[in-house]
Amino acid sequence: MKQKYTITISDVQMNVVAEESPETVEALVGMVDRKMKEILGPGSRCSKTEAALLCALDYCSERIKTQRKLKSVEGKLDIAENTVDELEFENANLRREIEELKMMIAK
Repeated sequence: MKQKYTITISDVQMNVVAEESPETVEALVGMVDRKMKEILGPGSRCSKTEAALLCALDYCSERIKTQRKLKSVEGKLDIAENTVDELEFENANLRREIEELKMMIAK
């Protein structure tokens, strides 16, 4: 269920609507606020707008990296699942062969 939150990031207060829990919103706000403070640290010539854009670029960069890693892991998982399927099929065939051999020996 969507909830309205009043958040403050880098001394800028705003209202947002989100489906996340208050704890999740608080964690997200904390992460962005820390990143903004890092960018706007001593000696910085960035405006808050520029810092916000840099935060957005950093987030997008991390998201792209994460998506690439996820695709790689999904590809490896597909290979592993196919291997398991092949091994299960081979195992079933070998069990049948063993049963056939047992029956031949018992005759």
